[in-house]
Amino acid sequence: MCGRFTSTATPEELMRRFGVIITENLRPRWNVAPSQSATVIIRDGLHTEAISAKWGLRHAGGNKSMLINARMETANEKPTFSGAFLHSRCIVVASGWYEWSAPKTPWHIKLCNGGVLSMAGLFFRLGAQSRFVILTSAADQKLKKIHHRQPLVLGAGDEENWLNGSADQASALCKVTPASRFNWYRVSPDVGKVAVDHPDLITPLKGDEFLAAKDNQGDLFY
Repeated sequence: MCGRFTSTATPEELMRRFGVIITENLRPRWNVAPSQSATVIIRDGLHTEAISAKWGLRHAGGNKSMLINARMETANEKPTFSGAFLHSRCIVVASGWYEWSAPKTPWHIKLCNGGVLSMAGLFFRLGAQSRFVILTSAADQKLKKIHHRQPLVLGAGDEENWLNGSADQASALCKVTPASRFNWYRVSPDVGKVAVDHPDLITPLKGDEFLAAKDNQGDLFY
């Protein structure tokens, strides 16, 4: 799954990557949690826009838990997600995500090049609110040692089809992202505290500095 992520891209980086102009006050985030706001890229008519939306949907029937992820394998079939999969896909702008391995060990996972990480999402307008969920896939074999699910990460060449393509084109992008695109390392357990949000959260624990710097982790794992 994906239960926390980082989003530290500057307005200039988003302009270069997506061709959007940021009009909102965009600040870097090192610990985005469910129900909090984050930047998403949407297609509104002929225009691509970057807007702020809240992460997660409330369950029907008064259940207080939130739906924050949708499985890519079934998102186009589930009543909650199928409409958005057809007509309202988005890109969740991230720099990396956190995952926990047993026993409660947090890891930060990011692209090897450290660039903008485009997570496939579904976008919802609910009255005056804008909300999103993140699509997940089965984890690549090497990342399964941390968790059995991972976000669906789009390549730069796939972003246009995800935002503006047909449902069939979007479905064709629903593939497991190879672990070779990422590196990962252990970080402070402070990331588990929703109120904590500062750059030190992505600092590697002592002994993991070399993992954070590697271009491809191969079979390295504790």
